[in-house]
Amino acid sequence: MMSTAKRVCKSRRYLLQIQLLYNLTGGKRCSPLGIWWRPRRFSSGCSTLTLKNTFKCYELEKGPPMDVELSREDALKMYTQMVEVRRIEVVCNNMYKAKHIRGFCHLYNGQEAVAVGMCAVLQKKDSVITAYRAHAWTYLMGVSAYGLIAELVGVKTGCSRGKGGSMHTYGDNFYGGNGIVGAQVPLGAGIALAHRYKGDGGVCVALYGDGASNQGQVFEAYNMAKLWGLPCIFVCENNQYGMGTSIDRHAALTDFYMRGQYIPGLWVDGNQVLAVRSATQFAVDHARNCGPIVLEMNTYRYEGHSMSDPGTAYRSRNEVKTIRSKRDPIESFRKQILQLCLADEEELKKIDAKVRKDLQAISKKILADREVGLDELAADIYSKNLEPSIRGVSGFNLKHKNVADVCFGKSRRTPASEIKDVPIGDAAFAAAQKKASEESKARKAAAAAAKGKDGKDGKDGKDGKPPSDDKGEDKDAEPKDAKAAEPPKAAAPPKAPAPPKSGDKPKS
Repeated sequence: MMSTAKRVCKSRRYLLQIQLLYNLTGGKRCSPLGIWWRPRRFSSGCSTLTLKNTFKCYELEKGPPMDVELSREDALKMYTQMVEVRRIEVVCNNMYKAKHIRGFCHLYNGQEAVAVGMCAVLQKKDSVITAYRAHAWTYLMGVSAYGLIAELVGVKTGCSRGKGGSMHTYGDNFYGGNGIVGAQVPLGAGIALAHRYKGDGGVCVALYGDGASNQGQVFEAYNMAKLWGLPCIFVCENNQYGMGTSIDRHAALTDFYMRGQYIPGLWVDGNQVLAVRSATQFAVDHARNCGPIVLEMNTYRYEGHSMSDPGTAYRSRNEVKTIRSKRDPIESFRKQILQLCLADEEELKKIDAKVRKDLQAISKKILADREVGLDELAADIYSKNLEPSIRGVSGFNLKHKNVADVCFGKSRRTPASEIKDVPIGDAAFAAAQKKASEESKARKAAAAAAKGKDGKDGKDGKDGKPPSDDKGEDKDAEPKDAKAAEPPKAAAPPKAPAPPKSGDKPKS
């Protein structure tokens, strides 16, 4: 049996370990059972978490790492962004029902982990283009919550001056919001081509829904991106329904990450923000080094297709309730933060309360704004306006206006010293031909000069003998009867008549 002294020493050592863990966790109990637990940490101050059942690979030798690191700073930032995105959509929902927002309005509730996880990896040089469910992406790509909601309300402080609405929001390296189903995918391939052409190291993320995955232009974009090795990440946000049609009813192949055929693919649990972040980093590295890749973000939307769709005719309320309770992206990430002891419950509640308060104040302020004036009805019709009045309008005298001058003031005139005369079109082709011709003449002149120099060196040699090479001989040294010795040239054959042009009548 263990002696009394040994039991006392073991008990004291155990109490010291408990006290040390208590001090390391800031005096907070991090588990529901009241046990202080210190997660495994790296030297960088990050905690580690092992992902399970989050990836499926297609035509890839290996996928993203399953062990991911998470710092306290990153955890709180991503949690705050997801809460902000969710709250923005709640505010838009309420303002639409109050008839402050009109027209089309597609909400992102339930899909927050996709946008937040991907934007956590993207750099300023990278670009994003998406479909009409674009509120979250607009906000995360740099447009303020005020500018986003104001655009939906239709006031002049919106990011598009209140004239674009829900589907036409833009920002730096964010190309919308596109209202045509699937049209953003080939545009995204073009943006990726621009990145490759400029050599800036950027990649383009082209997002589309599962409903748009059957569009022919999507496969055309796949083909061109693969042929040219474009740095493009095609992302299918599979929220299980194309408008009101489930994926097993509108798609013969529901594994959308395999749709690229000759392009590698990756299936991702789109409701796990850490899985999305890890997959995005993997996809960015692949796109920069190897070319395009297709991602399928498996997620779920809580609301209907748009505000005009209640979302209950093609699915049950119990289905939505079950997904909310088991796979909600915000709640699952909250649990991970608490399990890793990166924050406590009170701190997360303060974030929730602050976001709610800030967006409530923003919505009240937006309602006091006004729409743009009628003078902007004819704004930005011409990119380069040559006359003040708008032609072809009867009954109105509309004057052209540049919105950039209204928002930022008149642009500075570029000094003549900074203007580069760069030819384009036919002028560029003619300039290239002229340059090639000049380079050819310069090469011939250099060759002739070298040839003459070699001949001169041969004559001035020590032996005094002329060079044995025939090329060095003088033309005057040829015999006078050389021309007479040559056989007479055959007469040139008559030229064939030119083929008739299209539209010309044949001659009789």
